[in-house]
Amino acid sequence: MSMITIKGEVYWLWVAYEPYIKRYLLMSIYKEKTLTVCYNFIKRLRRLYGSKYTVYTDGAYYDQACRWLRIKYNVYDQDKNVMERAVQYINKEGYNRVL
Repeated sequence: MSMITIKGEVYWLWVAYEPYIKRYLLMSIYKEKTLTVCYNFIKRLRRLYGSKYTVYTDGAYYDQACRWLRIKYNVYDQDKNVMERAVQYINKEGYNRVL
């Protein structure tokens, strides 16, 4: 997740990225960053792609949410600039066109 500013207000961009096929699976913008938001984001991801996949993340919130949803979880730190590219894309294309 990464903080972005839209029309002067702070939002959190949540991104699901599949590093092996280099594809963004899901992007969502929320006003807050809480465990509940994380849970709902991963639940939505599971609904779209199933629970047979492992969630690789940079940490925060995901561990507990994945345990609640019974999804495998690992820390993935090989491609830190994935989030930066997503934020740049949102800023370049405009949040209305992307989402």
